[in-house]
Amino acid sequence: MKRRGGAGSILIFLIIAFCIALVFEFAAPRIIASHLEGAIRSGVDGIDSVRIRLGAFPVLRLITSGKVNSLSIDCTGLWVEGLRVESLMIDARDIIIDMQALREEGKFFLSQIGQGRADLVIGENDLTMYVKGLKGIPESVLVELAPGRVTVKGDVSVAGISIPVNVDGEFVPEQEGTALAYRINNIQIAGAKLPSVITDGLLSSLSFSLDISDLPVPVVISGVSMEDDILRITGRTLSNDREGM
Repeated sequence: MKRRGGAGSILIFLIIAFCIALVFEFAAPRIIASHLEGAIRSGVDGIDSVRIRLGAFPVLRLITSGKVNSLSIDCTGLWVEGLRVESLMIDARDIIIDMQALREEGKFFLSQIGQGRADLVIGENDLTMYVKGLKGIPESVLVELAPGRVTVKGDVSVAGISIPVNVDGEFVPEQEGTALAYRINNIQIAGAKLPSVITDGLLSSLSFSLDISDLPVPVVISGVSMEDDILRITGRTLSNDREGM
């Protein structure tokens, strides 16, 4: 009878230990993800919401070395270099989180990033507000997004005279895919197309770029889509070192 009682106690102990280990496997990634979310919040000028999901098994690898099988980041209302990004979604694999930087400095720092995918959406109104804040851009500027086209409207000063100008163009990657440049296709004044010898002096007043190099995870732009009222950017994560947020 004593043997049976001892065996029963061992079984109960093993069940309890298993349950504790199971809870730990599920709870630890969520706790660490919560700290990473706080680090992102403190490292940007503003953000409406951020949600991080970590895939780590066994969880001991995450705690001891910061190794993560998969990382998903979902942000809304993220401010990057004065530009409000409506939504940002990143999915990457083979991640190493700098746990020391997270614990001691509260920083979001990834010392290794495997290949993954990023999707950004920027709204028309947010894009207009960003462009208005750039140096040399007229305050009257208005950005309109339509399928395959970006139209910039504004008043440009020529010899002290304010002239209404409409510019059609598109966004193209530059700086090795870490920024978008507005490439002008044609320019109209009072509804009429003018030769380049006249319009070249106006182009610099309405040209600008979008810098996305300060995203929480480094991204290289792979695709740009202009749609009704939104700009959609797709990219891939870059496996390199970077400073933490």
